[in-house]
Amino acid sequence: MLPKYPGAPPRDLSKPLEELKILVDKKLDGQRLDLALAAVLTWRSRASIHRLIDGGYVQLAGRRIAPATRVHTGETIVVEVPPNPTANPDPGAGVDFPILYEDQWLVAVDKPPGLAVHPSGRRLDGTLIQALHRRYRNPDDAAHDVVPRLLHRIDVETSGVVAVGLDEQFHHLVARQFEDRVVQKTYLAVVHGKPAAAEGVVDLPIVPDKASAVRLKLTTSRDGSGLPAVTAYRVVRSNADYALVELRPKTGRTHQIRVHMAALGCPLVGDKLYGGDESIFLHQLSGTLDADHRERLVLARQALHSHSLTFHHPYLGRELRLEAPLPADLAALVP
Repeated sequence: MLPKYPGAPPRDLSKPLEELKILVDKKLDGQRLDLALAAVLTWRSRASIHRLIDGGYVQLAGRRIAPATRVHTGETIVVEVPPNPTANPDPGAGVDFPILYEDQWLVAVDKPPGLAVHPSGRRLDGTLIQALHRRYRNPDDAAHDVVPRLLHRIDVETSGVVAVGLDEQFHHLVARQFEDRVVQKTYLAVVHGKPAAAEGVVDLPIVPDKASAVRLKLTTSRDGSGLPAVTAYRVVRSNADYALVELRPKTGRTHQIRVHMAALGCPLVGDKLYGGDESIFLHQLSGTLDADHRERLVLARQALHSHSLTFHHPYLGRELRLEAPLPADLAALVP
């Protein structure tokens, strides 16, 4: 997500980005302008950032500066985003999802697989948060302008419950519950094979997989090093090929469920990175997945579903459980 400039109103994500103000912080302090912009505008190449600077679209203290200029804490970089003739003028249009729950403070949706929750990388439109801004924002009428704010995120391939705050104070109160790990989360996954025990707890730290050619890949540690990670699981049902497993992560590490199930010898169906042959992930990145790869994956997406969230609703004064039913593509594997 793009950084919010202090004091600026929430950006309307249902509209294309026209101007971006960046307050230089300690992380960017002393960096060259082009490198600082590359750290923020992650979807742009270095060459396109240089074109922005050379074209006069970037200013510091109201003046044009060279790419090699060092920026310092407290300075403001202003980037005028030139119109893109191929850009989507309505980034939230055409995005469809069922609404599971809605009140004046909260909306919960059943996110379909393949839908990103927010813009990032090269995916700049057609995301869940942009569609929600399209539904709720009314910047021209402050009394009726509602700013949706994500309370948590799930991967683009993962389906299921996503909760979004519609009130700033509500968002703050519930987001703190997520940070304090008091929100109860359950996931459903379809895995290859079946865990040896019908239920149990995987308590294995997670570390970078230094043996992998994929930089972002993680693995479990048996020597106690790495970040603590705990996942409780229960086999719901199984057949000769697959098992439907309910998972309750006690920690929130990156790729935690996928890494822990792979550690049990039961990787998620459709998992391109942890399914046993990471070359499939590399083929996906390069756009060279073929029929054999797809047949081995079984599903085009990882078989992971955000099934439920339970937390205290601060304004209703009671526990609220949000639940999304098991989607048809996963149910068909373990009827």
